[in-house]
Amino acid sequence: MLGLFFSRDSVVGIDIGSSTIKAVEATSTNNGWELLAAAVAPCPPDAIKDGVVRDVHEIGATIRTMLRDAGIKATEAVCGISGSQVIVRQVQFPKMSEAVLRKSIRYEASKFISSSVEDSVIEFDIAGDAEEPGQMNVWLVAAPREMVDTRVAALEAAGLEPLSVDVEAFALIRSIVELSSTDRFLHETVALVDMGASHTDVNIVNKGDFVLTRNIPIAGHGFTNAIKNLAACSFEEAEQMKLQMTSEHPLDTLSEAEPDNKSWRVVQPLIDELIREIKRSVNFYHSRFPEGETESFVSRVILTGGSTRMRGIDRYIASKLGIQTEIAQVFTESAVSIADVPAEFIAEHEPILAIGAGLALKELIADAQQQKAA
Repeated sequence: MLGLFFSRDSVVGIDIGSSTIKAVEATSTNNGWELLAAAVAPCPPDAIKDGVVRDVHEIGATIRTMLRDAGIKATEAVCGISGSQVIVRQVQFPKMSEAVLRKSIRYEASKFISSSVEDSVIEFDIAGDAEEPGQMNVWLVAAPREMVDTRVAALEAAGLEPLSVDVEAFALIRSIVELSSTDRFLHETVALVDMGASHTDVNIVNKGDFVLTRNIPIAGHGFTNAIKNLAACSFEEAEQMKLQMTSEHPLDTLSEAEPDNKSWRVVQPLIDELIREIKRSVNFYHSRFPEGETESFVSRVILTGGSTRMRGIDRYIASKLGIQTEIAQVFTESAVSIADVPAEFIAEHEPILAIGAGLALKELIADAQQQKAA
């Protein structure tokens, strides 16, 4: 069958966080995918609250400026959503066609989500037949309409054409698992832990398939505020103190090397509580399998997000969890090649560009799959 398809020059993934905004521009080539440009900019203070863009025009202006300064020429964009208000769960529905489910999804979804269906954006993906005859598994996604609409409006305010809004967990799986050049994560169960500014997301992936996500309200801003309260200083000064905390000794040796480090003494209880919550997520996944089932074991934790800048946090988490832990190498071990983005920039920002990369590749991969099918 012959088909005519519009070939996109490039797409930019816009990761709007409460601390920073990240932009990743990618394109498709004859050999796969290529990173064209990337940028990171501070998010204007108080412009984001609970995942909702409170100042659309200021966020739009910030995005527009960062794209211009980075030489990003893409006019089409994909953004992401995450947080405790974003519901992602697998449910069972009676077998029906996608078209029929599309007509009834809002009614069906009302049985599984506590928030108002009228105030939510609801999407789904049919995952195949369920074990129970006549039933099918469906991934259900629901998010507050205000969260989705304000992010789309921010892209439009930046002069971009929004192509879609993705769940950040799916973007992480795309950039870290599906596009790994080694395919090593497609043969094990891994936990993708995104340590952002306002919250931490734990996403468990079994052999490339998304299993569950959990939102934990402990993250980078909490660490910074603990130091701010201790030192009676500004947030910006406390942020610098947090990063300087591991300048001489990494996190995993800090207690022994600097037992009187005041910053570490107030941050350590928060990180330990976060690790306990990560362990609870892993244990919940374990509980879904019969005892001894090999698929129940999470063999690796992969860290992304701004808190990975605290040197040694991967080894500290590994020592507490008893699970191999590493910081994501989004472009180092990737099917995505790098064009002219400076190696220094990648080395500094690689773990926080994971979501943006996955967002940028969403529509490019969909286009390639559509062309292949034709």
